[in-house]
Amino acid sequence: MQVIGSRVNQNRLLEFRVSPESGQAGQEFRVRTATLWLKADIRHRRPSQCRSTEIYVFKIISRLPDTVTISSQDFDRLASDPISLTLRESQSGWQKLDLTATVQQWLSDSPKEKLQLLVDCSCCSNWRIHLFNGEPSHRSNPNRPFLVVHTDPTTAKRVRRRALDCSEDSGNQCCKQRFYVSFKQLGWDDWVIAPQGYHANYCRGDCGLHRTPDTYVTYHTHVIEEVRKTHHLSGMQPCCAPLKFSSMSLIYYGPDMTIIKRDLPKMVVDECGCP
Repeated sequence: MQVIGSRVNQNRLLEFRVSPESGQAGQEFRVRTATLWLKADIRHRRPSQCRSTEIYVFKIISRLPDTVTISSQDFDRLASDPISLTLRESQSGWQKLDLTATVQQWLSDSPKEKLQLLVDCSCCSNWRIHLFNGEPSHRSNPNRPFLVVHTDPTTAKRVRRRALDCSEDSGNQCCKQRFYVSFKQLGWDDWVIAPQGYHANYCRGDCGLHRTPDTYVTYHTHVIEEVRKTHHLSGMQPCCAPLKFSSMSLIYYGPDMTIIKRDLPKMVVDECGCP
């Protein structure tokens, strides 16, 4: 999650935290890629004495007060070497900076702390960098900077009793089958920014004939099952179905190339069972 943070030399810091929905407690991740998206619009095309316009992103490596002015000598001690990007007039709009190494180090060294980034721009008089230096921040602002991180989980989530994952040993038992959906294969990669795909999962298998009362989700299901067995109604056989879903976040291009981040409910099957 990204928030607008403290000010250093009149520039706001970009602050990122690991949000609870990023993974289960105790789950570790291996970062594959991390990209910072910044909106930079050309305002004037007048001549400049600068040969090039550069954006620099520094990682703050020391705790700072809410508002501080630091000298160039102290700055070298408080910030890491920057990641830079050259702005070109023909590419006005969203800019992407590769922060893979920076994010990898952050999650390896201090994942519980905020990642603080200072964005500076050299010879930017002809450009507007959307960093909310002069205006209050709003999460709904489509021009706010954001960080896209692609990860691989290195430890499996803890499996609950009803969250049986399908395997070679599960046989025909009701279970959750992991299933990955690629947005590229759907032809959606021209408008979906992140993620590249996700594990939607689905339920498969049969519900056994012999069930104990504690396995029923509701009293209604228990009663219907007793009626089915008593009257031999095979058409009422319970089906293996999703019992629990979770949401997923999608970042995509909206109208007029605005960037939208939305949490979509019930996109992932987490648990399967016989309701």
